Amino acid sequence: HDYESGAVEDVAHILRQAGVHLLDGQTTEIKDVGFVGVKGFIGGFGSRMLGSFGEPAIKAMVAESVSESMRLENAMRQVRTNRTLVVLHYAPVVETVAGEPLEIFPFLGSSRLAETIDRFKVSAVVHGHAHRGIYEGRTPGGAPVYNVAMHVAKPTGRPYALLEI
Repeated sequence: HDYESGAVEDVAHILRQAGVHLLDGQTTEIKDVGFVGVKGFIGGFGSRMLGSFGEPAIKAMVAESVSESMRLENAMRQVRTNRTLVVLHYAPVVETVAGEPLEIFPFLGSSRLAETIDRFKVSAVVHGHAHRGIYEGRTPGGAPVYNVAMHVAKPTGRPYALLEI
C-alpha cells in the first residue's frame, strides 16, 4: 500500500535498488514475453461507468481514470513481442470483482482499461485490489483476466497462480 502510506517514491526506489522492474506506464521483455503495466484507476464498469459530469472532484476522478487508460495504451504501443501480459492494480472487468459488496464495485476498477486492452493482442491480464473477488474473467474482446489478489482462491488451492502465456 505504497499510495496509502504516502511513500510511493520511497517504495519505488527500494524496489528498483533490488532489481525489480516497475511497470508504471513502462514495458519490459523477458524471454519473448512483453510485460506492460499501469496502476489503473476507479470508475466503474460498462454502462454504469462514471462519466465526467458534475462536481470538479468527480471530473478529476474520471480524468485520472482516462489518464491511466491512455498510459496503458501508450505502453502497449511499445510492445514488440507476440505474447503480452498486462499487469494492473485495479480490475479491468466486473467479473473478477464479483464477491465484493456491490456498493464498492466502482472503486475496484474501470472498463476503460478493458477498452484499451481490447485494442491490442494481449495474452493475459492480471490485477489485484479486489480481495474478495473471483479468480477469472474476460474482457469483452476475449482477453483472459486473472484476479491475483492475495485472498482470492486460485485453482491450485495455493496462494499463487501459474499462467502459461
